[in-house]
Order: sequence, then structure tokens, then C-alpha cells
Amino acid sequence: MSLREKIGAVRQDIPVDDATLNVFLELIEIQVRLKGAYSSTLQRVDADAARSAVASGRPAASAVGIWLTEEEIDEGVRAIAKPLSEGLPSETERVQEVLEAVGEGKLKLKPVAEMMLKGDLESAEKVAEEAGVDPAALSSLVAWALQPAFAALSESVYASLELGGWSSGRCPVCGSYAALGYIDRGGKFHLKCQFCGTEWSYPSGKCPFCGNDEPQLVSLVELSEDKPLSLGVCHVCGSYWKIVDERKTEAEVPRDLYDLWTLVLDAVAKRLLR
Repeated sequence: MSLREKIGAVRQDIPVDDATLNVFLELIEIQVRLKGAYSSTLQRVDADAARSAVASGRPAASAVGIWLTEEEIDEGVRAIAKPLSEGLPSETERVQEVLEAVGEGKLKLKPVAEMMLKGDLESAEKVAEEAGVDPAALSSLVAWALQPAFAALSESVYASLELGGWSSGRCPVCGSYAALGYIDRGGKFHLKCQFCGTEWSYPSGKCPFCGNDEPQLVSLVELSEDKPLSLGVCHVCGSYWKIVDERKTEAEVPRDLYDLWTLVLDAVAKRLLR
């Protein structure tokens, strides 16, 4: 079954119109294709350095960096831009401005990608402003293009990583904080990186962002009794994370679709935390 067929069972839970959902699904399909294309670039990655970084408590990406070339990132951004421009008219102008700035040589994408990987969003925003493009549009396009590359990295090194001692809420591969988790059918909780897709075991009821695990300072908000979706809320740092309880699911929904499936929880969180 295709992703589009598999998402049919939970379509009613996704709070977006059909046109927007179609754009999201097309983006995911493009990312799957890019992941296959990027897999060949992993020969440039020092896998031993990546494993050593994780063993020392650092994300693999801290030792790997951005290994894609400017041209490869450009191709990925242009592939991602197509459905955004065609399917979301409100984004067309901002997306086209980024593509034009790149085409005219006013903007280089790899330095922006490196800034984003390091978490230096302020510098990335400054680069966008100097090039005369919208910072949010630029960061979104670059992030969507990088995701498949780091998903390929995760798939490549995951089996050889020793994650038994990884106790952080940050992804052991790309370093992103995880705001999505699931309870498997055996009752064990896992975090799932929304950026590269890496999964790892994590204590249930512990905030992935600040590490708070005081029961009275962490709340679990269920969407409804008959839904497998719930929201974890930390009353120390004010963060939230989305949870899918696979014990309550009848349809086999691919975990790659969990972030899309749980969009309704983001809306719930906004109401609770405003």
C-alpha cells in the first residue's frame, strides 16, 4: 500500500484540508526519493567518527557535519519547492524568491545548512535578510531538503550505534530535540526524531527537553478515550511532546506519518499553553 492509502484510516484525525494534505504527502514522497539518492553520498561520511561521537554522548552529526555539496542541496531544495509553490499559493512568492536568489548567486545554501545544523539560526536569518529572502521560507526549504540526507545517515549507522546509554531527549544522530514519541505494543516508550526518523528508548513521563521527571510536574493529556493520541506537557520548561499509543491502534500507520497524524495535538497544545 502507498502512503496515501495507509493514511486513509486516520484521515479524519488530521486537521488540514485535502489540498494541504496532498502537498504534505507529495513532500514526503519526494523526501523518500531524495533519501535513496543521498544514500550514495554516505561514502563521504566517516562512520567510525559518527559512532565514536554517539559513544561519547554527542550526536553523530557533530562529527559528520553537512556532507552534501552545494549542488546536491540546491537540487533537493528545488525538488521540495515545486509542490510548495504549486500546492500552497500563499507560499509561492516566498519560495520563488529563494530560488531566484540562489540562481542569481546571491545565496549559497550549504553555509545556511551548516548554520542550521549547529543551531545558529540567528546567522541563518541574517544571511536570508542580506539576500532579500524570507528567513522562514529559506530555513524550511533547506530543512526539508536535509531531512532525507540525515534519514539516510540514520539508516546507515543506526544498527551499529550503542544507544543503551543514550539518555538524552536529543536525537543521537542529528541532535534535534524530539517532540514526538510512541508506546509500542509491548508498552515500552520511545522517542522518534521528527527530522531524521531515528528512534530510541526513553523513560515514559520524562520531559525530552529539560529532563524533568517529577510525576507532579508532568501531565498527560489524552485526545479522547478512544483515540491513541495524547500530549505530554512539562510544567517546568513549558514544552510539550506528542505521543501515539500503538496498543490502541487498529490500522497499521507507518511511523513516518506519525508527525502528520498528530498535527491535531499541536493545535491542542497551543490552546493549553497560550
